Amino acid sequence: MEKIKANLKTKLFYAFGNMGSYVLWSFIGVYMTIYVTECLKPGDERIALLGTIVLVCRFFDAFSDIGMGLLVEKTHSKWGKGRFWFGLSIIPMLVVFFFIFFLSDLDKGAAIITISILYFLFTVVFYTMNGIGFNAMLPRISNDSYDQSNICTINSIFTSVGSLFTAITVTVLNHLGGEASQQAWTIFVVMLIAIAFIGEILCFIFVKENPKIVISEAKAPDKKETWRGMKALFSCKYFYIAIAMFTLNYYLSLSVVGIGKYYAQYVLGNEDAFSLFGSVPMITMGIGLLLTPFAVKKLNKKNTLIIAIACVVLGNLIGSVAPTSFAAAFTGVMVKGLGSAVVMSQLYTLAPDMVDYIAKKTGIRVEGLAASANSFGCKIGSGLGAATVLWLLPWCGYVAGADTQNNTALMTFTTLYWWVPLGLSIILLILASFWNIQKDTKKLEAVQAKKTEETAVSTPSGNL
Repeated sequence: MEKIKANLKTKLFYAFGNMGSYVLWSFIGVYMTIYVTECLKPGDERIALLGTIVLVCRFFDAFSDIGMGLLVEKTHSKWGKGRFWFGLSIIPMLVVFFFIFFLSDLDKGAAIITISILYFLFTVVFYTMNGIGFNAMLPRISNDSYDQSNICTINSIFTSVGSLFTAITVTVLNHLGGEASQQAWTIFVVMLIAIAFIGEILCFIFVKENPKIVISEAKAPDKKETWRGMKALFSCKYFYIAIAMFTLNYYLSLSVVGIGKYYAQYVLGNEDAFSLFGSVPMITMGIGLLLTPFAVKKLNKKNTLIIAIACVVLGNLIGSVAPTSFAAAFTGVMVKGLGSAVVMSQLYTLAPDMVDYIAKKTGIRVEGLAASANSFGCKIGSGLGAATVLWLLPWCGYVAGADTQNNTALMTFTTLYWWVPLGLSIILLILASFWNIQKDTKKLEAVQAKKTEETAVSTPSGNL
């Protein structure tokens, strides 16, 4: 198949879609905990219960992601394959997101039940539909590995813009009336929804799947071919490595921020440091993203990913050595920023790599199923982080609104912000070293080329 690259317009509007969904996902991953503890204040037992419900939802995601991947594989509409489901999810996802943060007038028990149902709908149903549809579009707008890497780099730049809204939330909420004010939450959430809607709808309108990349759109694959695709994916070791890497990265990049507000306010004694640590590292993140295309071209994707993760490890090490020092913490987040955005951009090329590898190995393209690795890992990672915070805040004796916290609480904040991420980033680095899929794909191509050559030699060219 000829190599087909996406044009600049497609790359930009595809990135708008990524920004739109990430604004919602990063916000709910970080601020649902803060909304519950500071605005709803349902009591320690209900907060811990919500943590368990959040984790249970993540296990349902294991089935919803695979199921959604199968639906994408069977979809052949005039709006495309992944694009159809991406567009269908936009409005219900935004509506559910709004009501998650509009519950303070309910009874405390009713509020926890309602937020649990809405959270399930958001993560298991609509965000799954949105995320897998979006990720399945990537190998269908470009089938060139280097071009896909560039697309994901642009995505990460727009993702950084989405992260900026998360970084400034506490400051904006305080200006609007404080974290205990429902009105402040409502105003800010409506602003986020408007931004997300613009990004998502622009992506749906202007990004269209390229039919030249698709081998056959005449009919949906039959059951036998679908099961062959599932078997090929589930027997591929890279599928599980991709899930593990996404899980760890989303814990590191999103869920750790969930404890960041408490760490900044009580360990460093400066709540404004939370917004500072979320915004100023955009400088080093931008530098890293600007260097990414050159690094990928010179070093290849695997080595670029390893170097970026090494920066995350180093940043966590710096912060872990002196966690009560503002200077050490600031240096740590800046060094982490240099690598974190690059890691995020390169992880989103894992699914297209798997699509290409499995297509070379079996002749079957599995865009939707491969995309489920991204979505599943993303939701498990951020879900574990959110659940951990919701469990440990009541356990460590955290008192909402207090001027100081006990030593156990302070140790918990430090552990979740620096020490756990240090260990997990080292594991992520080890996993990245096993990502040899491009090398294995080239071996398959070489074997196929040799077979084709042998067949051509052994086949008579004509009658004498």
